[in-house]
Amino acid sequence: MVTCRYYVLVVAIFGYCHAHSNHAHTPPPAGAPAPNSFHDRNMVHNEQHLKEHMQHEVNTDKQMTPEEMEFNYFRLHDTNQDNKLDGLEILAALSHMLPPPQLTPQEANGKSKEEIAAIMQSRQDTMFDNYVQIIDKVLMEDDKDQNGYLSYAEYQLARRRDEQRMKEAQKNMTPEQIMQQQQMMQQQMQQQQQMLQQQQQQMIMMQQQQQQQQQQQQQGQGQGQGSVVNMNQPGVVQPPQN
Repeated sequence: MVTCRYYVLVVAIFGYCHAHSNHAHTPPPAGAPAPNSFHDRNMVHNEQHLKEHMQHEVNTDKQMTPEEMEFNYFRLHDTNQDNKLDGLEILAALSHMLPPPQLTPQEANGKSKEEIAAIMQSRQDTMFDNYVQIIDKVLMEDDKDQNGYLSYAEYQLARRRDEQRMKEAQKNMTPEQIMQQQQMMQQQMQQQQQMLQQQQQQMIMMQQQQQQQQQQQQQGQGQGQGSVVNMNQPGVVQPPQN
């Protein structure tokens, strides 16, 4: 189970995860087992997503193998680079896949600010509960040595297990269910691409704002220096000396 220490820290960084959670995670089609979201194949094997976040660490011109994508996905979320993931790092990975609790214009139409805030709070509570349940499940099923961390070897074993479970489930699925699953995966990929584009736009806007602020500061400093009178210049009346 997630420890009290994890719980407190998770609450503290929930705002960060919410800001970074623009990926939508659609439930699996009927008949398929509910996947462990942390091992979501669409994220692990999303090459463009990995290259976007690791553009200074990997060769973006070279196509990644499935093994390379799996390794880089793990490394991307190993923020302290200790070759293992704790509950907070798993939480950051989950934030890529769970939908943000945003209201659509239709949902917000006709509602007061208080009503919208109440709905948003309810969705945040639900999202947080989902995070905690998934982290509990990951550490319970995948942390074989029960040290509170997920090593890369443990992560690989879990990925293989989940892939095998999905293959077994697909054997019992109808063609319509398989098609629904494929459509779901395509939808997830499209939403992930939209999220990357939004991040790029936000980065550009932040850089532009920083440049504008720097220019304004430089202009302000220049004007301040220009207003200083040099008392040694000719024609400047010197104050009387006692």
